[in-house]
Amino acid sequence: MNKWIFIAAIAVLIAGNAAGLGLFERSFQDMGYESFSVQGANKRSCTEIEFLFPQDINAMDSEIYPIASLGFELGPVQGQIDANAHLNGSRVAGLGIEDLKCSSGQCWERLALPKDALLKEENTLRVCIKTSNSVVEAVLLDSSAVGLYRTADFSKEDAFRVEAEKKDVLIGERVRINVSIHNYGSDTALAEVRYARRLAEDKNAFVVVEGTAYFEGTVKQNETREFSYEIKPRVLGSITMPPAILYYENEFGEGEQKFANLVQINVREPEIKVDAFLAKSRETAPVSEPIELELAVRNQGKDTLYGLAVELELPQGLELLGQPETSIEALAPGQTELIKFRVSSTSAGKFPIGCKIEYVDLNAEETFCRDSFVAFEEPGISPLIYGGIAMAVIALAVYLYFRFSK
Repeated sequence: MNKWIFIAAIAVLIAGNAAGLGLFERSFQDMGYESFSVQGANKRSCTEIEFLFPQDINAMDSEIYPIASLGFELGPVQGQIDANAHLNGSRVAGLGIEDLKCSSGQCWERLALPKDALLKEENTLRVCIKTSNSVVEAVLLDSSAVGLYRTADFSKEDAFRVEAEKKDVLIGERVRINVSIHNYGSDTALAEVRYARRLAEDKNAFVVVEGTAYFEGTVKQNETREFSYEIKPRVLGSITMPPAILYYENEFGEGEQKFANLVQINVREPEIKVDAFLAKSRETAPVSEPIELELAVRNQGKDTLYGLAVELELPQGLELLGQPETSIEALAPGQTELIKFRVSSTSAGKFPIGCKIEYVDLNAEETFCRDSFVAFEEPGISPLIYGGIAMAVIALAVYLYFRFSK
């Protein structure tokens, strides 16, 4: 047959777009086949396409991808159809309207032809189409084609992964989320990572506290691109991260997308045992003279505590000098955090000092300090002054004695 001589004799290099490089491509029409039509509601019919790949291109090469491009016209509307394809008796795909990319009245699907089903000689692609109540005419276009291409490949399960470094965490604990993209293909792809919903929409469940959560750039042949970010859970229970989606173009300039695996994080409440007390170098000072104090916050529990907010409680008449630290990011089991501060008063008296420790991500939880007091006194006469007066009196008495005894 002339079509076999034509196919075997010619291999044409086709300039690829930015997402892929065509090495060989033949339309059904070039191979002598006309468009195939199925008419009538709920009718099913099949057609077979026989083809050969050129001998000077090794279709089994790991960097070469055999692909069948199937084009359809559906009428009177682009409704549901049922199509499937077999290569040399092995099922390649089952297709519905949701699998097709439709534009300008035509719908297309690109089918990767499994290499283990390919033959070195003649291959047979069998395509069956079933119409529906809405689609009463379905045409397999003669512009459909088979070809060999260099292309980016993200089809493997681990090509796009999202992993949480920890799956079971405490409320308020930071969790690093790692995202990896690996191109198993033989050509560079321009890729972008977005999410099924904006991460900011989940701010009640968690907040992104560090790093880059999005990606846009090229992924070269056999290259892995990675990025990471940290979140802080804000609710107890199970958190499901928004699905990450990889967007890229295939070798035909069509948009493709791949969903990453779902990531769940279990968030639990820690054992809360906090002891807070004041450490004082002295308890009494003259009025207006500051007293140095330290607030000791100790974690007596078995879990690390995250996001502690410290609030000093001072009565009227007692003034806080300066601005001490008021937050503790993390407090490990057995760890004590010291918060230094100074107080003074313009009036004498005994003043209670208290504190309250709140857990930022557990609104109902709080711990109070042990009761403690400081005192300020009006300054009295220094003993040195008394000594000076006494010495002056003695000196005067001696002076008077010698003066009047003569």
